[in-house]
Amino acid sequence: MEVDWGQAWQIGLTGFGLVFGVLVVLALAMWLTGWLLRKMGSAADTADKKQES
Repeated sequence: MEVDWGQAWQIGLTGFGLVFGVLVVLALAMWLTGWLLRKMGSAADTADKKQES
């Protein structure tokens, strides 16, 4: 039984690229969620300070 190393490399690199791509998408989603929550929190803090005045 002969191993087709070209296909083995293709499968390995495709899997590695897919995992790397998914991790990048998840990192961007986490960053965007944190950024939006921070913006919403600072907007709520500003509104609270205006009501106290």
